[in-house]
Amino acid sequence: MAVSKVIPLNFATGTGHSPLHQALRYECEVQRSQRKTLAIHIKHEKIEVRAPYIASPRDIKAFLNQHQDWIEQRLRDESKRYQETLRLHQGGKIFYRARELDIVFLQGRKERVLRDNGQFIFQAHKINEKKARQLLAGFLQQQAKDYLPHRTRALAKYLNVDHKLNDICFRKTKSKWGHCTSTGVIQFNWLIMLAPYSIIDYMISHEVCHLKHMDHSKRYWKLVESVCPDYKRFVNWLQEHEHRLWF
Repeated sequence: MAVSKVIPLNFATGTGHSPLHQALRYECEVQRSQRKTLAIHIKHEKIEVRAPYIASPRDIKAFLNQHQDWIEQRLRDESKRYQETLRLHQGGKIFYRARELDIVFLQGRKERVLRDNGQFIFQAHKINEKKARQLLAGFLQQQAKDYLPHRTRALAKYLNVDHKLNDICFRKTKSKWGHCTSTGVIQFNWLIMLAPYSIIDYMISHEVCHLKHMDHSKRYWKLVESVCPDYKRFVNWLQEHEHRLWF
């Protein structure tokens, strides 16, 4: 796949003062491949155009002009999501159990994580962002070990698929909250422990149901609904808020 920069991109319409024109000063890339159609992918302060080898610069600019309103809205949405991404620093915010808590760094001999009166407190002898990340990782991993295995095995037994469940493990991944293998290993992303318990329980239901149906067919979702009737609401919650749980 060939990559080339497109700088600048001047749209045929618009005043030149929109968020899109501002964002174009950062980066816009064209990725060419054997594909047959043009497509636009938006990331924070970046426009990525995926194009066939035969598409000319003129074709690409016309395509971008045609989708200018959509691009502007996506850039605004992505900018908002980027600003809400979890950053562990004194005075920041952490989205924990669907509540915004103030992040507090506290010097002390004992290394621990505390929650008190709307605050999420990181305490250590030399507390900084790096140390806070380590403390939060350990805190969430322990919560995952204390909560997820028991409820996962209980649901597997209820659905009569406990004989298919071979192992439960934890891993921080870049995109998935959970995964179920064909060999009966269920993996959870321990970052899910930042979410409300209803969301966590939905994720357990999602993966355990894969022990019976290794797909996302209608019968699979019917099984999910039988143990988690509000699963659609929880899916929507994750789509709206999951970017706030990553660090």
